Amino acid sequence: MILRIGRTGPEVAQVQEFLGIPADGVFGTQTYEAVIRWQRSNGLNADGIVGPRTWEAMDLVSTDDSEKSYVTSNGLTINKNYMPGHEYCQGPVKPEWVFLHHTAGWNNPFRTINNWAKDNRGRIATEFVLGGQSIKGNDDKYDGVVVQAFPQGNWGYHLGKNGSFEMHKKSVGMR
Repeated sequence: MILRIGRTGPEVAQVQEFLGIPADGVFGTQTYEAVIRWQRSNGLNADGIVGPRTWEAMDLVSTDDSEKSYVTSNGLTINKNYMPGHEYCQGPVKPEWVFLHHTAGWNNPFRTINNWAKDNRGRIATEFVLGGQSIKGNDDKYDGVVVQAFPQGNWGYHLGKNGSFEMHKKSVGMR
C-alpha cells in the first residue's frame, strides 16, 4: 500500500500515530511534512510518500489484509505492490490486443510500479512487471521477480501518446 496526500483510512492513522501527530486518518500537509522529516532523519528518499521502503523502515504492518504475494498453480511467485485505486482503471476490459513492451523502470519492478504511482501521467501501468538484470551488469537481485501492480481484472493505459484512446481501452500490456 502506498500512502500520499489525499489518502484516508486506518493506514494513514497508523502512520500518523507512529509519527506522533494527530491521527485523523487524513493524509494532508501536516502528515506529508512529518513523513518527509522522518524519512530524512532515517536516511530514506524524502518524498513524503509512504511506500514499501518507508513502511519497512517504520517497521509497521499495513492494515491492508491482502497477502504480499501468492503462488500460482504452476509454482510462480507473484509479489503484490498495488498502486492506489485512482492510478489504474477498474475492469473488466475485453482486450482485443496484447502489447509486449519495455518501460523506463530499469531492473527493479517495485521501483517501476512506485514510479507509476507517483507520476502525473494518469493511469499508466501494466498489471505485471517482470524484473531483470541491471544493464550495468552489477545487480541481478530482481532478475525473474514478478510483481503485480493492481488487482486482477483491472487495467492501466500503457501505450503512451499513440493517438488511439480506443487501443488503450481494448488492450492489455505486458512488460
